[in-house]
Amino acid sequence: MGHRTTIHETFVARFQFGDPPTPMADVELDSVEAALDTKLPASFREFMTRFGPVHTPLVLDGITDCGLDHPDVQDFLSAKQAVENTKGYWSAGMPADVIGIASDCMGNMIGFLRSGERRDDAPVVFFDHDFVEVSEIASSFDEFLNWYLGHLDGS
Repeated sequence: MGHRTTIHETFVARFQFGDPPTPMADVELDSVEAALDTKLPASFREFMTRFGPVHTPLVLDGITDCGLDHPDVQDFLSAKQAVENTKGYWSAGMPADVIGIASDCMGNMIGFLRSGERRDDAPVVFFDHDFVEVSEIASSFDEFLNWYLGHLDGS
């Protein structure tokens, strides 16, 4: 089992809450790419085709319990939500080069910068809708997930 697979499996095992989501088909991710004129990183595509739009409210609990100042991730978006939410946030001030793939508990968007080429992995950005600011929160999707695994109590 590869390092990436271990990160993805461990993240979902530790933080997924509720019924397991339905994994996305490649065609669904292709539709997101076509609608938003981008190519999603292979790392994210692997995660979504294996697990789907996971619901992770336990991440916020862990961040709060540990007293950390870091964005939580509450919901990975379905294909339809990714397209609709991204376009909606663009009209509300999010830069058009940000592609949303998840949200935090406050409705801020987590995503990638638009890319015309498929990359293995890509930096993850956070769009704060209150301050209309974008900041990088991880140098890759795998690092994004691994941060939670390394900083939050596994209990």
